[in-house]
Amino acid sequence: MFQGFYGLLTVMLCVLFAIVAILFNLAPITYIVFGIAIVLSLLLQYRRFKKQAISERIHSRMACALFVIITLSISWLIADWVKYDTQTTYDQMDGFEFSTMDWKRGWPNNDELPEGLKRPKELPEGVLRASASGDSLVWANAYPTRYTVLEGDPKVISQYEMIAKQNATYTAQIDADGVLRDLDTGEKKRFISHPNSYNIVESIEEESLNLPERTFIEWLRFAPRKETKTVVKDTYNSTRNHRLYVFVDDGNTKRPHFVELLISNDGTRAVFYQSK
Repeated sequence: MFQGFYGLLTVMLCVLFAIVAILFNLAPITYIVFGIAIVLSLLLQYRRFKKQAISERIHSRMACALFVIITLSISWLIADWVKYDTQTTYDQMDGFEFSTMDWKRGWPNNDELPEGLKRPKELPEGVLRASASGDSLVWANAYPTRYTVLEGDPKVISQYEMIAKQNATYTAQIDADGVLRDLDTGEKKRFISHPNSYNIVESIEEESLNLPERTFIEWLRFAPRKETKTVVKDTYNSTRNHRLYVFVDDGNTKRPHFVELLISNDGTRAVFYQSK
């Protein structure tokens, strides 16, 4: 039965459908489109297999209809997928709500930072991930801190470091053992009240969420959605293997106050840190 051009077309359609069904969570319209195309292709094969008489005109019309349906439907599906995925990606990158934990909350006070490192209204392009922590109840914590962690393009991170080099009152290198050393000579330096760890966004998981019902058109266009929402999880990170730029340090070891910027050795992470 599966012979000739239409036989090859039917087999290819079935294989393509199987691959797409395995790789993607398909919307109902996808099943409908592939179903119609495969049924039409099988119908052409069946009539030929049964050797039923069919005029050349009808045969040509069915073949043309099959070709047009397959081409338009699959083209529309691909265009719709690309448009939806692009818009979703843009919305996620534009807002940062899904992965930042309110990065502004952890940014140090502007009056203690040099110009260029003050808190911006929006994060610059090239920052791929951000996380923050800030203690709102100062009286409840003997050593409250606030910090923002930015990860992304080394070119963006290097701009922060360049400003820090020009304005820092104290610089050091925190080696793999957590020892403070001179940036140039590697000589051990005096103790300074810098943090020894921080948290950063590491993974995004999902939990149950009740979403509004879809219209019939939305049901056709989009795959069956999971009733979920994104949840940000943090992971522990050490400040070792970072370059340290200190802007404020009152020298108080019992209740220290400092404002500083840490840059990871690979230049992909910046940590703005402040103790209150």
